[in-house]
Amino acid sequence: MKIHKLIITGLLTLCLSSCSYLDIVPDDVATIDLAFANKQNAERYLATCYGYMPLHGNVWQSPSLSTGDEVWNCAEVSYYYTNETSFRIAKGLQNSSDPYLNYWSGGRDGKNLFVAIRDCNIFLENVNDVPDLLSSDRDRWIAEVKVLKAFYHYFLMQMYGPIPIIRENIPVSASVDEVKVVREPVDEVAKYIVELIDEATADKDQPNPALPLSIRSYATELGRLTLPAALAIKAKVLTLVASPLFNGNPDFKDYVNAEGVNLISSEENPAKWEAARDALKEAIDVAHQAGHGLYEFDGRITGEISDTTFLELTLRNTITSRFCKELIWGLGNNDVTTLQGIANAPLTAYHQGQQISWVKSMHSPTMNVVEQFYTQHGIPINEDNTYDYDNRYVVMDVPENHKYYIGDAVRTAYLNYYREPRYYAYLGFDGGKWQSMESIEKKTEGKVDTKAYVLQNKAGQVAGKALDNYSITGYFAKKLVNYKLVMTASENTGSTVSYAFPIIRLADLYLLYAEALNECKAEPDDEVYEYIQKVRDKAGLDIETGGLVETWKKYSRNNTKPTTQSGMRDIIRRERLIELAFEGQRFYDLRRWRLAMEYMSQPIRGWNVNEKEEIGYYQVTYIATRKFFPRDYFWPIKKDDLYKNDKLIQSPQWD
Repeated sequence: MKIHKLIITGLLTLCLSSCSYLDIVPDDVATIDLAFANKQNAERYLATCYGYMPLHGNVWQSPSLSTGDEVWNCAEVSYYYTNETSFRIAKGLQNSSDPYLNYWSGGRDGKNLFVAIRDCNIFLENVNDVPDLLSSDRDRWIAEVKVLKAFYHYFLMQMYGPIPIIRENIPVSASVDEVKVVREPVDEVAKYIVELIDEATADKDQPNPALPLSIRSYATELGRLTLPAALAIKAKVLTLVASPLFNGNPDFKDYVNAEGVNLISSEENPAKWEAARDALKEAIDVAHQAGHGLYEFDGRITGEISDTTFLELTLRNTITSRFCKELIWGLGNNDVTTLQGIANAPLTAYHQGQQISWVKSMHSPTMNVVEQFYTQHGIPINEDNTYDYDNRYVVMDVPENHKYYIGDAVRTAYLNYYREPRYYAYLGFDGGKWQSMESIEKKTEGKVDTKAYVLQNKAGQVAGKALDNYSITGYFAKKLVNYKLVMTASENTGSTVSYAFPIIRLADLYLLYAEALNECKAEPDDEVYEYIQKVRDKAGLDIETGGLVETWKKYSRNNTKPTTQSGMRDIIRRERLIELAFEGQRFYDLRRWRLAMEYMSQPIRGWNVNEKEEIGYYQVTYIATRKFFPRDYFWPIKKDDLYKNDKLIQSPQWD
């Protein structure tokens, strides 16, 4: 006999889109029998299963947006934006007494994802009893909930490593000992996740699979799972367990559960990369079949814009477009209004000073990340034989060929010159241009994109440190702000354009596939180059040379780097860190590569934003010192949970 009482309190309303397609089970439906008495109630329970989805675009609730070295903020000195969860983790304050972002048992802005899995099990146990449900709807809902259940296991595994597998809900008649679950080996967890997704996609080759190739309506179904999304999740799971954190990691060779079972493989298994490779190829092929492709700007602009601005809008709109064909899976209404407010820069004197309350301008890219972007040739700045790396902090006049990137007669650091298109599309900086609907539609002779706002970031200036909210590094995450954002200069108003924050997009899969292919080959070949090249082509790189191999030959001090497996591994990893910057992928990538200690123990750096004059402002300043320890690879379980279940073991080094 399964548990038949449904606890309603605390269930979250699910907004799959701005139109709120699904809702939670109503408060007056108190039993399982009533919850599945008809299609309407069952659909609401389906929404409950979706409702536990972590908010990937919420800087307080996302484990990946603000907990690392990618951005920093002035929350310590500002009462306007107090981030008491993810930013405290970034500062090294995670703990086992009351963990921040506790997705194990809930708390500190984390949701209890084991309750989410429980509710998915309840749905799967009872949905066949709904009398007025079409078989096609039933099949789709079952497939969706199996994938959700798989994703919740995957999300927990990314944060905690080994976790209990919850195949079924524990019967009421179970003994005290039977309810005490144990952490299971990562390979077993991944195997179960894959089994669930395989069950959900078993009919993928049929004319009408349970999971559709695409959602039927952006207005009503944005965020619902599709066949490409399910296969992409499977591919990412297999890539994770093939990566160095879980595949041949000697650091945790003694990590065993209460039953003495080793939880992480200390011996490398090349077959894991082969499984990831095959799953990624299948996910990409199905995504193409569904019409997904790399995004190209499709907005409507009154008048002519330059090719440079067209490329910038392509790169920015890839994230912020509501209808982006590159998006494999993302959730709508996912706190992106707040995210855009804390990422946006004040562009006029009116915008400064809290006159538009949601503009906080505090989600600040660090110098560590700024320097990872390529030169204009698509080469790391310390490798490009034409780039004056040693003098990158020297201030100089703007070169003639930067008119679409940097304001006229501007002086800024050499670091901001001769960089790749993504640098200017993703980042805002002192003297840099910021295209918006307000500026781009200003009528001028010829092209209409010549009057972009120019950021003024020095202390006391429009976008500089004037009040309590400001960029603590001198940079802004422009990538996260839709170009249609309007902050009216005549009234205390403003509006943003909502978008689905990406969980998985096609470029992510392309780069993972290139990575898996490279790991499966003794040396890279055309197939490895093909998929990273697709991403670089979209970013406007390698136009002169025709390909990254030729670019490295001509411009890199290490011109044979793309011809070796290790060299290509570094190139693919750098490409991911750039292409997916500020999307929450860096947090997971650095961990699975076992590079987090190298990157996240570096000082946080930026310009001296306290200074008003050029000579003082353009001094690299050490803002914070953070440390990443081996224990940080796996987050702690709350001590109270360990007391309740003496078969659970704490994550390594958190005792």
